Amino acid sequence: MKLLIFGVILIATHTGAQDLVQKKICYTKWFDRDNPSANGDYETLNDLRAENPGMICSKPLTIQAATLTGVPAESIGQMFQLYDTVFGFACVNSQQRNGECCLDYKVRFGCPCPWPPIKPIVV
Repeated sequence: MKLLIFGVILIATHTGAQDLVQKKICYTKWFDRDNPSANGDYETLNDLRAENPGMICSKPLTIQAATLTGVPAESIGQMFQLYDTVFGFACVNSQQRNGECCLDYKVRFGCPCPWPPIKPIVV
């Protein structure tokens, strides 16, 4: 009697950042639609898409925010109400420590490559 055993073990993990390493990401230009106001600095995805049609992919893979001088938002120490690929970025003055106001931020989005999509040339 012969006994054949076939088995497959599949282990799936989701690590977020590791997934991004496996996909090639093309970044949009930097957007700065809002200047800090009495309320804060708002770089929301809906507003950015409305003001820049076709410039941001439908499902961004990542978002980056930085001050206008290029300092990454994460290293500033301010609190952010929004900072994701679904809604965009928002810094609200009332959520900051010691009455501090939000700095002026810019954002860009990581999209699947190629981005923007390559348009064929008709000859």
